[in-house]
Amino acid sequence: MIGIIRDYSLGFVLFALLLLTGLLLVAAVPRLELHVLLNSGHTKSLDTFFRLLTFLGNGWFAVIFSMFFLFIRFRYFFMLILSFCVSGLMAQFLKRVVFPDILRPAAYLDRMPGLELVPGIDLHHTLAFPSGHTTTAFAVLLLTGFIINKKYAVSGLMLIAWLAGISRVYLSQHFLIDVLGGSLLGVFSALFFYWYFRKFKSAWIDRSLTGVIRRNTYK
Repeated sequence: MIGIIRDYSLGFVLFALLLLTGLLLVAAVPRLELHVLLNSGHTKSLDTFFRLLTFLGNGWFAVIFSMFFLFIRFRYFFMLILSFCVSGLMAQFLKRVVFPDILRPAAYLDRMPGLELVPGIDLHHTLAFPSGHTTTAFAVLLLTGFIINKKYAVSGLMLIAWLAGISRVYLSQHFLIDVLGGSLLGVFSALFFYWYFRKFKSAWIDRSLTGVIRRNTYK
């Protein structure tokens, strides 16, 4: 895995810098105060942007997006779907078993006067840490960057995953610390499944659904 990080060092340096910045903010500013601060610049355009972007962490998006790769290589499909499923299960285990008492911003609205909210968003109160949407965004988008196999694709998709995570703070569905935890979980998942399937040798796994259909059609 160290070799993968070295190959895509630009993306991982970006990830480390943003993660460190987030951790410093979490350590330096009280949680509720930080959440209000991060939500102090809402506009209608940003409301629309983040409402749409947050769907990159939705489970249905991950499943449908992964299925698209069945037509390219089975290897890519299994990378993506397993990265999504395993990281998602780990996130749910942490939410429900390890940190079940950690609450979301909506549970503290009476203590955050002046907090800007996005109209029409159904706010959740419990099962905060880690952010499942952020976990999914990193688990799927980073792995897609690995599949594209371009350094700037990894960096660009890493940045998009961060924006999907920030959308959870903007929409007041999570605190920043929840997003940071989800990002780490998603990155580790993407790294593991890319490392594992890169070593996996089998003829069938590099076929595609399109190829299988064509072969059966012309028999």
